[in-house]
Amino acid sequence: MADDSRVPIPTLTRLATYYKILGEAQVRGVHNLNSAQIEAECGISAAQFRKDLSHFGEMGKPGVGYEVAKLRARIATILHLDRTQRFALIGAGRLGQALAAYPGLNDYSFELTALFDTDKKKIGRRVNGIEIEDADGIPNRMRELNLKIAVLTVPGSEAQKASDAAIKGGARWILNFTPAHVRVPENCMVRDIVFTQEFAVLAHYIEE
Repeated sequence: MADDSRVPIPTLTRLATYYKILGEAQVRGVHNLNSAQIEAECGISAAQFRKDLSHFGEMGKPGVGYEVAKLRARIATILHLDRTQRFALIGAGRLGQALAAYPGLNDYSFELTALFDTDKKKIGRRVNGIEIEDADGIPNRMRELNLKIAVLTVPGSEAQKASDAAIKGGARWILNFTPAHVRVPENCMVRDIVFTQEFAVLAHYIEE
């Protein structure tokens, strides 16, 4: 079995894409797909697809391709999507509430468990069945719920404070939707999702 302990992040990103299209194939009742069909479904080349899977050993069968259910289950194990991943969301503004209500998270086994905000007018309200709690209680509440994942949807000026509170509560993995850079200890990981950067990259390719 190949060693998957240090898989490149771009590979993991593509694996998440494969996981999605394999799930869609299952819904359609498709049992097998070959690499060319995978390419047609997601736009990632067949050669890249095979290379990505090579990190984890042989999964396909000559002349048959890949068993959709089996391959999706294997990718779920690699990405740890074969278990429920509970997380806290800090910031119940428009973006935070949209994420809290997004049904697609269930497809990836992510479960919103706690929602926090500093706005006293919002505290006590519910979003998708989850009560908005006072952000002052983040450390204690995250320890109580044993949450290791935090998602930040606060204003950039509040990002470091929110990150610090989450880490104090035991967070090790942070998904940062703010435009601010947050500093974390070496044993923590931050993934930055900055929409404006993506617009800037897209703008570079726009022809005059």
